[in-house]
Amino acid sequence: MSTRTLSFAAVFALALAVGRATALPDTGLALFWPAAGVAALWGLHALSRLELGLAAGLAAVLAAVANALTGVPTTAALAYGSANAVLVLGVRGVMSWDGRLRTLGTARPTLSRVSDVYRFLAAAGGTTLVSAALGMPGLATTGAPVTWQSASVWLVRNLAAVVVVAAPGLALRDATALLTRRAALRALPHLLATLAVLWLVFGPGRTLPLGFVPFALVIWSGLRLPLPFAVAQGGVVAVGTLALVTGYGGGPFGAIDDPRVLAVTLQAYMLLAVGLAVVVATVQRERDALVGDLAAAARHARHQAEDLRVITETIPDGIVVVDRSGEVLLHNDAARQWLDDAGAGLRVAARSADDVEEADDGGEDRPVVRALAGETVRGAVLEVPGTGRGATRVLAVDAVPMADGGEGPPDRALVVLHDVSDEQARLRALEAERERTARLISDAPHGVAVLDMSGHILEVNDALATLAGRRVEDLVGLSFDELAPAHRDRIAVYLERAVAVPGELLVGDWTIESPSGEDAHVSLTSRVLVADGDDDVILVNVVDFSERRRYEEKLTYLADHDALTGLPNRRRFDEVLDRHLQRCRRGGPTGALLLLDLDNFKEVNDTMGHDAGDRLIVAVGALVRDTLRDSDLVARLGGDEFAVLLPDADAAGAEAVAAALVARVRAHCATLEGVNRRVTASVGVATFAAAAQQSVDPLALADMLLYDAKDAGRNRHAVLDPGGTQQPRTGARLEWTARVEAALENDSFALYLQPILDVRTDRVVAAEALLRLVDRDEPVSPARFVHVAERAGLAPRLDRWVVRNAVALLSRLHEHAPDLTLEVNLSAHSIGDESVEREFLAALDRHAVPAHRIVVEATETAAVADVAAARAFSQRLAALGTRVAIDDFGAGFGSFYYLKHLPFDIVKIDGEFVAGAHRSAVDRAILRSIVGVARGLGKETVAEFVAEEAVLAVVRELGVDYAQGYLVGEPVPAAEFVARYCPGGSAAWTTEGPAPRGAADLATARGG
Repeated sequence: MSTRTLSFAAVFALALAVGRATALPDTGLALFWPAAGVAALWGLHALSRLELGLAAGLAAVLAAVANALTGVPTTAALAYGSANAVLVLGVRGVMSWDGRLRTLGTARPTLSRVSDVYRFLAAAGGTTLVSAALGMPGLATTGAPVTWQSASVWLVRNLAAVVVVAAPGLALRDATALLTRRAALRALPHLLATLAVLWLVFGPGRTLPLGFVPFALVIWSGLRLPLPFAVAQGGVVAVGTLALVTGYGGGPFGAIDDPRVLAVTLQAYMLLAVGLAVVVATVQRERDALVGDLAAAARHARHQAEDLRVITETIPDGIVVVDRSGEVLLHNDAARQWLDDAGAGLRVAARSADDVEEADDGGEDRPVVRALAGETVRGAVLEVPGTGRGATRVLAVDAVPMADGGEGPPDRALVVLHDVSDEQARLRALEAERERTARLISDAPHGVAVLDMSGHILEVNDALATLAGRRVEDLVGLSFDELAPAHRDRIAVYLERAVAVPGELLVGDWTIESPSGEDAHVSLTSRVLVADGDDDVILVNVVDFSERRRYEEKLTYLADHDALTGLPNRRRFDEVLDRHLQRCRRGGPTGALLLLDLDNFKEVNDTMGHDAGDRLIVAVGALVRDTLRDSDLVARLGGDEFAVLLPDADAAGAEAVAAALVARVRAHCATLEGVNRRVTASVGVATFAAAAQQSVDPLALADMLLYDAKDAGRNRHAVLDPGGTQQPRTGARLEWTARVEAALENDSFALYLQPILDVRTDRVVAAEALLRLVDRDEPVSPARFVHVAERAGLAPRLDRWVVRNAVALLSRLHEHAPDLTLEVNLSAHSIGDESVEREFLAALDRHAVPAHRIVVEATETAAVADVAAARAFSQRLAALGTRVAIDDFGAGFGSFYYLKHLPFDIVKIDGEFVAGAHRSAVDRAILRSIVGVARGLGKETVAEFVAEEAVLAVVRELGVDYAQGYLVGEPVPAAEFVARYCPGGSAAWTTEGPAPRGAADLATARGG
């Protein structure tokens, strides 16, 4: 603001100097007073009331000072200053009097329209009159006469100054964007022509009355040039005329002798030159804008008309305009199909009145007739004959009356035809689908309910009504939680969760109560079906799983109980025993453990069948249970073996219970018929205190004592000597247990290798790793200690040692025989043991041994003991690529049954059927059947106990895949195995050449 104010103050001071230089001698009034125009422009440029007031004050002070300095009396100078201040305020005030410009600080006056020009001229004229009212009294104080001539000079002078200075200033500010180089080049010829005409008209010695000629150029510029250049052209004419007349006295104005008349004439001329330029240029500008707007509107209208035509022609709906006579005045392409068909089109919009009468059966109900009567028809549905797209089509008809705006009924009707056949078909399909859905819900075998968002039943099917013991109509409207008043809270929480996750499936369970008091355990699956608006519902499926729950409860019971006797099973017994051992660790050993096994029970199954054996097991189990107290536990461990836990018994009490059990079993079986009479019981009795004293597992100690009782003649019980002296057999077993534990700790085991021959190629392709205890001079066969280790619970530790060392050994063997396969034996007690499997996997990973080069052997009797464990065990190994072999196949009962149901890869035939096959037709027949069944199931076979050439010939003849026995080679340490069967890294075996030990025996047997 300060810069703008100082700039205007300087320009105003200069204008004052110019004006005083043109003062008339008799009146002291200037011939031209540009300061008036600067003052008006100063006020028009003010951006705030403060700036406007400051401009008025400075204009008054500067004008007063300038006039005083040139000899004007002080009173006159003050009057003249006030007159200039009026120009600042007055012009701005009038120009700002508009709804768009009421806020001084945010809007600026412009000359963008003709109305703005008129307002400016009015502001200039009115303000000049006010300034004259102030200036004339000041003029009187100078002694100059105040006449109408002096007043007119004042008016014309100031008006001309305001127009000549302020108008171009506003025009330039308003249209600075028009000041381009191209526009300047267009204005240059006009300027040169104007200067030439001014010289010709007002130059020295010119006397012809041609003062009007420059106005022609002004008008021409206003019509041809942008506003700034047109106004500048007017200013050039005004200033040039002033300069030529006052300087050279030429032109028609030079002949005027009276200074006052000359002043008025020149100022009026200048006023007209600039005012005419402003008016013409503004009018032309507004005209051009109007023409441009009209052209743009016309183009827009043409585009809209073209768009409407394209839309009308391409819209799939038919559009028809019909007059009152039924003539079709206008239609689009989509309507042609209906108009070309008399049966379809005439029912909607006919071509003639005759056609209307001919086709119209409904008369006044037709949409066209109703529209011509002044009614607007929306969505009338009509069925019409098809036009090649179907036998019948359905049209939705909208008919709108059209009138020219006069009185009376409409003379035309606009008809819109929309083919809704497909929509109607979809609606029918949706309705059919809805009916099917309703039928599916109604006929669903499980309960279905549709609830509102507050949980009230909107719809329910028969199945749920039956489940709840009520009628369908009685359930509709009830709150869903009323189906189980005792469980309201659970269903409330469930429904809140369903509402919180709309669209997601929510699963839960509940209990529904019938009026008769019966409970039904149900499974709930619910989903909020989200629809438009507030029509969301909750779909609930209710499935009665009461029977399944009872079945699961039964399974849970069976998981802990023996299915035959109802007694706790091995799993349950182990849990109770573990808790009792924890109690013993906390409070000291107490109680006793009994193992009972039936003598001669195998004969019952073999001679009388398994049913008889099962009945006997059930009877013995009940008898044992009746002999004990409620605090004691009896469990069936499997087969004919029972375990009894006496939590609080001492040695004497436990022995008394054992003696009673032996006597009661003997007495019961003595009353039975047949071989049952020979059944008795053997019982091993171990107190937890004795087990702790011997540092042995109580169950293992009881098992050892059980075998002591059997070895002593059966039908008795065995217990440790009360004095602590161990019985001979038990002591031996305990000694073996300690010896095996020490060997595990000291790594006193070794793996011997026995070769396995591929009968088809006569090559040793595999070996079986056999465990030996080497803690003393002679290696001990596992037959001496494995049974004791199993009974003592050491089997998993023993097998972990075996798999760990067997994999490491195979890794070394592969340095000499890369294709060699190693078979490893596992105890029955390790099948399914997670620690053994983890050890096996870790060893494979550590030594990078291919898993398919390992064969895990499990005895057939071990598989029989736990079919489920054997199946899961072999499946996990198969996933690694490791194969599983059934060892000693045929030695146990049910061999072929388990071969069918267990996923094994190799069948190792028990040597009982192999060793004498060359002499016994029975053995050969059994051997042939085993091979046939195994081959039919896709399994390989290995014959054990091949000790003679004749046996090998029979094995080869019957199609056995592999042979193992002393003819092929006996078990030897790994180094000797490599020396014999892997010379130079080759594992080939031939009948020729030197062959140490087993290989030599085989060559000799063959006669080689």
